Amino acid sequence: MYNGGIGSLVVPAAQVVRMVGAAALLACASVASAHHTYAMFDLRQSAVIEGTVAKLEWTNPHVFVWIYAKKPGDAGGYDLWGFENGPIFLLRRQGWTRDSLTEGERVVVQYFPLRDGRNGGHFVRLVREDGSELIGDASAPGVAGALENGELEAPGTTDVLEVER
Repeated sequence: MYNGGIGSLVVPAAQVVRMVGAAALLACASVASAHHTYAMFDLRQSAVIEGTVAKLEWTNPHVFVWIYAKKPGDAGGYDLWGFENGPIFLLRRQGWTRDSLTEGERVVVQYFPLRDGRNGGHFVRLVREDGSELIGDASAPGVAGALENGELEAPGTTDVLEVER
């Protein structure tokens, strides 16, 4: 609506609210769809690796589990592996806390590998030495099927480094 002065355009408040709301929805939709892609992970087959917990990174938007695993072909060498997990609110519903893992704890991790071959992937589940399990974001693509593919052995019960690339 024009009220007569140079450069003075008056827009009704209701119209401004609608325009700002529409812009916010478009921005959120594009961010959400870009953020929740699993394209970087190879979801065709999960892999398993044994190591020791380096850190549980209890942060949003995703919790990360970091482990040290033996470096293939290097008897004394270790590599750091990172596993993206679900958000805090989902993991809490499954019994996780910021103290669920202890630094130095031996574990076996099942995961979907990164497509680019780096050390890590999308977390599926973890088994401790006592045989107890922690399940990751069960609603993530491929996780339900991976969980149905059998039980994992506890750390130290087998030579585990089944990284298939």
